[in-house]
Amino acid sequence: MKKHTILLLFVISITLTFMSLCATSCKKSSNGTADSGTFYFHLHTNIADSTIADSLTYYSDTLGRYLALTVPQFFISDIMLINASGNMVSMGNVHILKGLDSEDYVIGKAPVGTYIAAMFNVGLDASTNALPPTTNFTPNSWLPESGMWYGSTSMGYMAMKVQGMYDTTATHSGLNPINFSFEIPNSMTSSTSITLPNRGTGAWTGYPIYVLTKGGTQYVHIICDYAKLMSVLNLKTQNMTDGMNTNVSIATMLAAQVPNMFRYEQ
Repeated sequence: MKKHTILLLFVISITLTFMSLCATSCKKSSNGTADSGTFYFHLHTNIADSTIADSLTYYSDTLGRYLALTVPQFFISDIMLINASGNMVSMGNVHILKGLDSEDYVIGKAPVGTYIAAMFNVGLDASTNALPPTTNFTPNSWLPESGMWYGSTSMGYMAMKVQGMYDTTATHSGLNPINFSFEIPNSMTSSTSITLPNRGTGAWTGYPIYVLTKGGTQYVHIICDYAKLMSVLNLKTQNMTDGMNTNVSIATMLAAQVPNMFRYEQ
């Protein structure tokens, strides 16, 4: 074979290899595609239809009770987005600690396209629950202690912690309120998957679907309604549980209510 023919074949081989590598690398991203955008959760802390502005203000729930929340906190994990084809897109190893002072949380990148719903767990997966506090995961995703850790890796974390005050005075003066404190262990909620309804259809026809463009962002606005959570309790007599040893039945009741406290803002 002539030398220039061998050289030509060599050049062609190198070129094809380079093109193959470029094609492969161009397709890669955290979700398997370069054409992606970013999703956020925008989580509102509510008592009924009122968004909580601070920890000192009392708000009326649907039962006419006046409540103030000083510590409304919970973990979110195992986040999935559901696209228009009904396929679930995992947001990966993201863990959110939702508190009173923040609302916007990055949940990750997703392929461009149309999305109609979101699903998630309140609490942590078993392996994460066994890790000590301040363990770093992806950016914006870590495990702060924040009063949510039971103190050992064998007990793990609370999925949710709710503390506040119940004003029982006729004039709602806030004097001598009944304090409440609820801790729900991770074991009570971690297996419960919360799926929000499909937007743009049925009762949610007026709720716009999410159209994610390349490099764009979309926000899933979710109301976290603590009035719904505590609607099953008589706060005068059922106002404290550590979820482990004290009044465990109250924690069980609250854990069963957790899926009912989430709804779209729109």
